[in-house]
Amino acid sequence: MLFKILGGILVIFSSTMIGFIIAGFYQQRPRALRNLQLALSMLETEIDYGQSPLPEALNNVSRRCDPEISRFLKRVRQLLLSMEGYTAGEAWELSLREFKSQFPLQESDFEILTSFGKYLGSSDKDDQIRNLKLTLSQLRQQEALAVEEKQKNEKLWRYLGVLTGLTVVLLLY
Repeated sequence: MLFKILGGILVIFSSTMIGFIIAGFYQQRPRALRNLQLALSMLETEIDYGQSPLPEALNNVSRRCDPEISRFLKRVRQLLLSMEGYTAGEAWELSLREFKSQFPLQESDFEILTSFGKYLGSSDKDDQIRNLKLTLSQLRQQEALAVEEKQKNEKLWRYLGVLTGLTVVLLLY
């Protein structure tokens, strides 16, 4: 009898935690997109007004932004300054692949960031600023969609986790 009760509690707890983990993704994505926008806005300012070279601009931005994004930008800078001859776009894309599992983003978000990286450092300042503004507007749209998804799905997954656990326990006993 004791093992049945403990097993039931374990099943309910496990399914509840799975629901909360999935709900957490919906909660973290808008925040991550906002932090990316903030970092890219600072990068735009560094390039436009500070007229900093890209490695220096990445370093300055990485010191003032979210820790997750800071590590990403530091990695881009590190690859740029390495003696391996990476272009800015290649350094961006390699870093993005390395950090992909650490960002709570969807594939469409990564597509936007990848397309931004393709033109990073490959044209003059005005084109860089235009590319940054375009990427920022696309990320704002993604953030709006992420907020909508969060409102729809966050509670759903939490309730679904609890109710699934209760259902399994009821069916087993």
